[in-house]
Amino acid sequence: MDRDFYKLAALNPDDLVLIKWLVIDPVNSVGKKYHQEFLAALTAPARFVEQYKASSTNPEELDEFLDIQRTNVLEDYHAGIENSFQPLLDDILNGDLTFYSDEKRCITFLHFICSQLMRTKRIKERAIEGTKKNGGKDISRIWDVISHMFAVNIGMSLYLERTKRTLAPVRNHTDIPFVTGDQPVLNLHAQGTTPPETASLYYPVSPRLALLLTEVNETPTFTSDGLTSTQATALNMRMLEACHSQVFAETASELLFLKQSSG
Repeated sequence: MDRDFYKLAALNPDDLVLIKWLVIDPVNSVGKKYHQEFLAALTAPARFVEQYKASSTNPEELDEFLDIQRTNVLEDYHAGIENSFQPLLDDILNGDLTFYSDEKRCITFLHFICSQLMRTKRIKERAIEGTKKNGGKDISRIWDVISHMFAVNIGMSLYLERTKRTLAPVRNHTDIPFVTGDQPVLNLHAQGTTPPETASLYYPVSPRLALLLTEVNETPTFTSDGLTSTQATALNMRMLEACHSQVFAETASELLFLKQSSG
């Protein structure tokens, strides 16, 4: 809900060196090519303005153009990811998860899920604070760029392991509907502030249905028949704990129940 939350910073040469060192250089050739093209596309307008501003009869207009581009470019990119996921969401709500076995549609799914995991304010603040510890780098200026790159890196790993990870529906027939929040995808293996070494991703898509993408060779935690009320409450509590400041439910009474349950 923050205004201009995804506004792209005016990246300087040091920012670009840090992005290259931190994210681009360590990955394989496929990821490296994707990240280089993504970064080039984001910075192309700034290079254009720098090249032509001195000879422009209206440099203020170029500055305005660049400000608008920086404000909207990542918002538009997120919107594109969400639009590509919409057909898959329709399938999910109809109980059809066959897209997971289709290579191209699986990539679309994993890109969306990992972007939803990495785009949030909670992840942003934790990442910036964590890297600053013990005299580390300040990544606040570049986070909105590298968060997308990290999402792609995570998605590539999940894609390579897709035959060993199960995508399972989590059906909720209890009187405790699912809630969601401003951290809509959770790693159920994460505990406290210690970085997890494994991942089981939980994503509620409606008050009655969620998805679980398990760890490698892990049996889904919940049965295909549905949850117990205790399990539904526990998942809602995990959502409450993970969110930064906002939790969403179907009715106000469900939020009040969650608040009372949390003490």
